[in-house]
Amino acid sequence: MLPQVAINARLGSRVLIASDDRELTAALALLLARYRPDVAEGNAPSVLARLAHGDARRLLILGDAGFDSGALDLLQTIKERHPDLAVLLVSAHPTIEHATESIRRGAEDFVPVPYSDEIVIKEVARILEASELRARVDSLDRLVATRFGFERIVSRSPGMNAVLDRATAAARSDTPVLIVGETGTGKELVARAIHANSRRARRPFVPINCAALPRDLIESELFGHRRGAFSGAASDHPGLFASAHGGSVFLDEIGELPLEAQAKMLRVLQDGEVRAVGGLESRRVDVRVVAATNRSLAAMREGRMRPDLFYRLSVLIIEIPPLRDRRDDLPLLVGHLLAGMRERGVHRVDGIDAGALELLADYPFPGNVRELENMLEGLSVSLPQARTTISADDVRGWLRRRGEGGDRAGDATHVPLKLVELEAWAIAEAMRQAHGNKSAAAQILGISRDTLYRKLHDVGLASEVSDPRT
Repeated sequence: MLPQVAINARLGSRVLIASDDRELTAALALLLARYRPDVAEGNAPSVLARLAHGDARRLLILGDAGFDSGALDLLQTIKERHPDLAVLLVSAHPTIEHATESIRRGAEDFVPVPYSDEIVIKEVARILEASELRARVDSLDRLVATRFGFERIVSRSPGMNAVLDRATAAARSDTPVLIVGETGTGKELVARAIHANSRRARRPFVPINCAALPRDLIESELFGHRRGAFSGAASDHPGLFASAHGGSVFLDEIGELPLEAQAKMLRVLQDGEVRAVGGLESRRVDVRVVAATNRSLAAMREGRMRPDLFYRLSVLIIEIPPLRDRRDDLPLLVGHLLAGMRERGVHRVDGIDAGALELLADYPFPGNVRELENMLEGLSVSLPQARTTISADDVRGWLRRRGEGGDRAGDATHVPLKLVELEAWAIAEAMRQAHGNKSAAAQILGISRDTLYRKLHDVGLASEVSDPRT
């Protein structure tokens, strides 16, 4: 029969005290009352059963009277079944051999009896703090994998399925990767997904825009410099590669690196070493390199990159198709991007109507997914508060401002010849010049405001009518 403190099993408690020594159990439970510990018999079946029904367990304090081989076997079984559970052994018969063997089998620490209350309290606090930190790190890892993982790459097109298959394979190794795709196709998104799902996920992901590096500071930025190496070098600088040690470096627009910098990059890939500007010794770095370019592979081979560096980086090539070649993904992408905007607090937009999607399907999107996202956000924030759906007229206005012919009747750069289309064009252009003010638009057209309302309905621009006083 255990003491009174054990009557109510606290399955949500972080601490479990298990011992056949009733006095030891009672003393430890009283000492650690601030943690509201649960207690159990010290035999293996009782301990294992209690651990199986306590998801919040962080620490097991295992007391023993004789410290025989059975206690060590129990410790080993516990660590096999619950590897994240910390175990603190409290023994009434301590020896150096017992302490060494218990720690070898997975115990966090070993406390002899009699013990100091202060030491036990500090030890328990330390173990729980470390355990909570590990739990937060694991939670952050899961969040990062979710935020930057493959599930963020929304697609159902065959071309993108091939991209995901190759990226998934890349995440399982440290092989250099070259990602090829037009601007805005999501090259960095794929690179981050590869890193987040690799063994390096807990280490840094360092993106480097090679086109933005100052030409005279490229080597210093990438590989570091020593104090006094050049004018302005007031202190040592580790460089971006050293900062990414253990993780991944993303070299965006690798083709923009000068050829002399490419030669030094090749050495890093071959030898795994960097030498700071002004330094005499090389430093080993463990980094996985993912490079990207918006140029074609043919252009990369024809002088944009040293052949030896190209072959080194292109062990695994991932080519991302442009948005115009994956139009089936447009509804999915729109829904995904709008959901992300709602989470960020952008004006709540529930969706987009079929007519708007048809117009977008005919637009080539030279800026790809990035342009689509910017367009949706711009339309979302400009919608009246009463509206929660992007309409075809909203998209027409966006296309018109870009001089696109997605709908020639509403295109200010192209005057249609058919009378019906000409009337619709004139009304849309007047509304644009009047910034949506119907009275002003009617004056521009030389018609009454009531006539304008009727014609807006006739030409399919009725959604422009939002306030009868304008």
